[in-house]
Amino acid sequence: MVIILFGCVGKSVEEDGAVATNQIKYATTFHFEKSGSKDYLVISEPWPKATIEKKYELGKPLTKVVCTSTSHLPFFEMLGMEEVVVGFPNLDYITSDAFLKRAAEGYLTDLGPDGNLNMELLLSLDPDAVIAFDMGGESNSLDKIEESGIPVIYNSDFLEQNPLGRAEWIKFFGALLNKQDLADSLFSTIENNYLKLKNVGETVPTKPTVLSGVVYGDTWFLPGGQNWAATFFTNAGGAYLWEEDTTSGWLELSFEAVYEAGYDADFWIGTSTINTRNEMLGQDGRYGSFSAFENDKVFSYNKRIGINGGYDFFESGYSRPDLVLADLIKILHPEVLPEYETVYFQKLE
Repeated sequence: MVIILFGCVGKSVEEDGAVATNQIKYATTFHFEKSGSKDYLVISEPWPKATIEKKYELGKPLTKVVCTSTSHLPFFEMLGMEEVVVGFPNLDYITSDAFLKRAAEGYLTDLGPDGNLNMELLLSLDPDAVIAFDMGGESNSLDKIEESGIPVIYNSDFLEQNPLGRAEWIKFFGALLNKQDLADSLFSTIENNYLKLKNVGETVPTKPTVLSGVVYGDTWFLPGGQNWAATFFTNAGGAYLWEEDTTSGWLELSFEAVYEAGYDADFWIGTSTINTRNEMLGQDGRYGSFSAFENDKVFSYNKRIGINGGYDFFESGYSRPDLVLADLIKILHPEVLPEYETVYFQKLE
């Protein structure tokens, strides 16, 4: 099965379609509205459990922006609009060669740590807007930015639980950049790839069991049954051990509870920033008693790590769920995609 990697060129602004005609199929935290001759981008849940929405009138495309999350950057790259991004907090998190090159050439400014942006530098860039995320709706940093006269556009893609819903945020960026048609086209390709792969994964005759997560302190953190990651495991033809759980966030369990449920799991997928089996044993020797560890079936998303230690999975993986799903099918059912090489995941050495 061929997984399409993009090399598209966007249409000109004049050729692009009206925002209000775009249909949002999977994303739940943003949509478009039309009022008379005006189009609006509406963020219905700008931060977790928000009781207000944010509405932005669309028209003139953004030509100079500051982003605050690495997960925003791939959308600019996919739309061929890297040059629009002029500032970012802490460039060490970036793995994209294109954006690192722009930073090295002086076109992308490091604005300091997120949550404490260098306001003097930010003001000197004079961006059209700051595209930001807010985990709680009480961001003093974002308030200061707005008070300075720079618009803040909220991006809450991290609240999406459906992998295609998060990828559909390319339409958010397409609207802001007047690249709506290209955004629609790219998303359609991702969607088609994903649904074909999902059909393959969900129709395999066997469903190997899947364990995930690691211990921090005395607590094992792992995806809830309705979490983004759990959806991938199921769509890839796996039987996630907590798939009946109704939690969309993260579960916090004791080591003993996880061991009782998962000591004989077929696969262990996702070990946070632990990159080798020796590191795992160094953190907690009890990991070695799991069947997946004993049978060398431990995988994680550390195949692509940037020069400064950032994980590309957390940068481009959200925008390419089709590639993530293909990786997981390759792990769980390698016979289904015999020629495919994984992009993000690999077996721990």
